[in-house]
This record gives sequence, C-alpha cells and structure tokens, in this order.
Amino acid sequence: MGESVSVFSPSLLSDAWELSSSVYKSQYVNCSYVRSVIRSNLVVFAFRGSLIPNSATKYGEYQVKDGFLDGVKDGNNQRASVHQGALSQFEDIWSRSDFQKQVIEDHEKGNTIVFTGHSMGGGIAALATLRMLEKQRQPKSVFCITFGFPLIGDEILARGVRRKKWADQFCHVVLRRDVFSRILLAPSISVSKPLEVLLPYWNRSMQSRADSVGSTDIPMAEAPPGGIAEFVATVVQHCSAVSNYTSAAKMSPNNPLIAAVKPLVKLSPYRPFGYYLFCSSSGAILIENHYAVLPILYFSLQTLGANLEDFILQHVNYGYILPNSLQNIVKLSELSDLPLSDAGSVHQDSRITTQLDALGLGIQNCPARLALRAAGQVLKQQSENLSILEKEYPKKMETPMDKLEEYRLQCLRNDTGYFDAFKKKQRGNVDFQANLNRLELAGWWDEIIQNKFDKDELPDDFQCKKEWVTRGTHYRLLVEPLDIANYYRLGKNEDSGPYLTHGRPRRYKTLQKWLENYEEPLQSPSTKLIQDSCLWADVEELACSMQKNEYKDEKRIDLENRVRALTDSHGLCVEDLMTGESTFKTVVNWLWKQMTPVDQEASALRSIIYHPQQTPQI
Repeated sequence: MGESVSVFSPSLLSDAWELSSSVYKSQYVNCSYVRSVIRSNLVVFAFRGSLIPNSATKYGEYQVKDGFLDGVKDGNNQRASVHQGALSQFEDIWSRSDFQKQVIEDHEKGNTIVFTGHSMGGGIAALATLRMLEKQRQPKSVFCITFGFPLIGDEILARGVRRKKWADQFCHVVLRRDVFSRILLAPSISVSKPLEVLLPYWNRSMQSRADSVGSTDIPMAEAPPGGIAEFVATVVQHCSAVSNYTSAAKMSPNNPLIAAVKPLVKLSPYRPFGYYLFCSSSGAILIENHYAVLPILYFSLQTLGANLEDFILQHVNYGYILPNSLQNIVKLSELSDLPLSDAGSVHQDSRITTQLDALGLGIQNCPARLALRAAGQVLKQQSENLSILEKEYPKKMETPMDKLEEYRLQCLRNDTGYFDAFKKKQRGNVDFQANLNRLELAGWWDEIIQNKFDKDELPDDFQCKKEWVTRGTHYRLLVEPLDIANYYRLGKNEDSGPYLTHGRPRRYKTLQKWLENYEEPLQSPSTKLIQDSCLWADVEELACSMQKNEYKDEKRIDLENRVRALTDSHGLCVEDLMTGESTFKTVVNWLWKQMTPVDQEASALRSIIYHPQQTPQI
C-alpha cells in the first residue's frame, strides 16, 4: 500500500507544479508526459495537453462510450459527458502500451500515484485519475493535482465523483484571474478566434520559463497579445450565466421559471468536481463545497479595476505566485454563516478574511458573499433533510415492513408462499392490507429517490451509507416479489412486455445499484429472504411459456443461472419457493420433464427438486 499522502501539502503541490511545468521544456517537445519518482513509494506523472478551439458541439462535450466511467451514470442510466479534446488526448496516451504498463506496474508495486498537469494537461491528468479510480481496488492510492485546469466534465460526472467519495483525491489549483480555468464555460465559437493567438503565446511562455530553470540567464518576457478585452469579457459573461443559473437552480429546484429557461438557453454543461485551491499572492483558500466553486470562479474573475493583462499572464504565472500562496493555506468550511458586514467579520479567522479579500470576495462584494452563503445553506439543508428521513423511518418504513414480514410468515403457516398468496389474493382483507403496505412503501421510496436523491437534496454520500444501503436492500428483497406478483396477476406482461425489461420500477434499479456500488462487505438484512428480488420475474415468464407449451432452453438456462448463483452464495430460501402448490414448483417440475437426463444431471434445479424438505414430483 502506498504511503499516506495529502494532496494539499505545500511540498507535494510544489513538486507537482515543478514537474507539470517541466513538461514544457524543449527537450520534451515530442513527449506528452513525464514520470518522476518524487520520494519513496510516490510516483508522479505530469501531462502536457493542448486545447483545440473548434469542435463538433457547442462546448466540445462528448458522451463517453462503454468501457470508461461505466459506474458513473445518472438515475436514468445516462452516461457522463466530458470535453472531447481532453478525452481524445488522454485515450491516445492511455492506449500506448508503455504508459499504461508503467502506471499499472507502479500501482501494483504499492506506490502512491499522483497525476498532474497544467492547463489541458490537467484535464488529461483528471481523466487518467478517473480511469485508475474506477479500475483499482485501492483507490485511495491515486490522486490528481491540476494547475489552471478548465472544467471538463458534466454534472453526471461531477455527481458521480462525489457519490463515489473520490472528491478528496482531486485538488485543482486556480489563480484568481487565470481566465483559462474558466474558458470552457464559454461556447467554442465565441473564443476560437482569440485562442488562435493566445494558445501559441501561452505555450511559448511556458516553454521559455521551463527552459530557463537552473540557468543564470533570465528570459525576456513576451508581451501578451493585444485585443484581449473582448475575449475576457466574453468568458466573464458566460461564467456569470452558468454561475447564476446553477445557484438559482440549487436554491429553488422546483421553480417553474428556472425549468422553463433551461431548454431555451444552452449553457456550458461543465461542472466542478474535486476540491479547489484558489490562490493569490498572499495565500490560498481550500474549498470542499462544490456548490461554492462556480460562484468563486465568477466573482474572483470580475474585471472592475483589474489590469486586463493579468487575466492572460496568470495562466503562465503559477511558478511565480505559488511559492508565497502555498505557505498560507486556509480551509473555508462553514459558508452558510459567512459574515456580510464588518461587525460579523470580527468573529471570523483573520486569515480567512485576508484570503477572501485577496480573491475579491470580501464583505464589500455583497453578491459574492450571498452566493457563498447560499452554497453553504444547500449543504446544511441536505443534512437537515437526512435528519428528517431518519426521524420518519420508524413510522413510514419499519412499521409497514414489519407488517409485510408478518404477512410472509402467516402465508407460510397456511402452507403457501407469500408470492403466490399475494398473486391469487384469495384471503380478502389480509391481502388487501398487504397491498396497502406495499403501496405505502413504494410511495415513500419514490419520494426519497425521485424528489430527494435525484435532485441532490440529500448529502452526496447518502447512497453510500451502510444503514441506507441495508434498508434499501431489505425493502427490495421483501417487497419486489409482491410487485412482480401484482404485475403478472394484472396481465401487464401481455400489454407491456416482461417485467424485467418493461415493468421494473426505477426505485428497485436504483436500490440494487446502491448495493452493487457499496465497496464494503454487507451482511444481508434478512437471510430468510431470497437474495435475488428478480427471481420471480423469470419464474413468471416461464409460467407463461408453460401455459402456451412453448419450451425454450434459453429461458430455462436463465433461471438455472439465477438459482446456481443463489445456491453458491447461500441466498436461496427453499421455503418461499416450494411451500404448497407454488408457481415455482409447478414451473420447475414442467422444466424437469422437458430436460434430457444429461441436462438434469448438471442442472442447478436438481438440488431443489431433491431437497430434503421436498418430495420429488417428477
């Protein structure tokens, strides 16, 4: 295991910058990355990238394909989008066997790996980090440090990084007036012309400074290109639009006016992920609250009273400013109570006050302070929403769940599995009450998932919390069989198709994904339940085939595979499957008669048919 690393330590940040800038040296002109062993068990890869202004889409976004970020999708299974230029450069580097082999070899040796880069090199570093995080079993040994990094991923990616608890492995260092770090918030076409001049200028400046390291000759600084006022104004304008819209949307998620505006004006899709270190010549502020990043990117960039050349020069001035700023890093945690007046500032850490002033976020900038307080309030409200759910849980979930557990046991005492009893509904009020409990639980979970979880009204790690993964799994295992029974009892399969492909509610898919993404061992909330909530859907499809006398090997094999997996993991409850004249027993006996002796001998169904508690009916 690699050494314990803080991506925010001044020494590591300095080392990362030194290597990121060295990539620009003339000797590396044909290299896209360099590798360095900083100290024992710590390896740093620094990338060199470039921004291609023209693109096929308005902001250069591109939806990733299968094989990358497969575990980062939204509630509708939509894949994340990233900047196409950054992705193509990363894939070109990653596909080289020597680079990929070196990274994997370093990781397998137990080294801690840091990917870093300046400008678009930071975008490549971020994508390399994401690739390693999703593939490795020890994700806490991979980190990313960027300098002047432009936002390259959409909200799906940003939310996925937070929900997988990867945010603390990214540190994005940004100077107050580095316009490039905001560049992708503007449409490609609006900045493509000035970038034709600026990109070569930035590259020449970085190369000149990198080549002069260790030399007594001080390079003559090249003056920034002219005509930059309109370019800077364009970036600031679009940065303002994105910041103001996202802030309004978070504070009033159900506002119909905001929803109406969204399809009319296409704003940049890119959103921040990871932690940000905003730097000035006097120090730096560490921001963990992602809702605060866009407001700071905008308000610290405002041009009033600023030298326009600074917006261009700061992108290549990290080497001059970082030595001072890294000596005075403060963390800004609680934003909801950020002072709005001199009187309130008396109780604030003077170092925080100094750094906020240096970034143009002092009390004189009231809109900025209000935006930051709003960002803090969002996180505060998320915590309060979770507290409300915890208080509601016993009444709204435990009580109906207990009643359904008793319903299941009562059915078994009456020599009937609860799936078949609910499907036939022959016991009047007992089945009616069970259905009411099923509907009550469905409404509660839909409220949590669709109106809270999907809308980011709960903490980012909500679906990673052991107690909620356990609760969701218990609910799914106990109640989804009743949904399946109801679906086929009403004949919905005849109108809409099989349950698994056309009828399964999204709440069950979401809860199952929570369990699949949970990285620690999780003991089943109830070992008495069948540990595959969809088994009955396969059984019902086979029952339909049996009624039509349409035997198909593939459907039988699908059921066998489910049963084999459950048997191997001790997740099979024969009592629920075979009690009384169950649908499962009827289907299995029918299948058994269709099978050859060779198939019977190898079948996973054999252990059920010849289970000690059962009498073979073949």
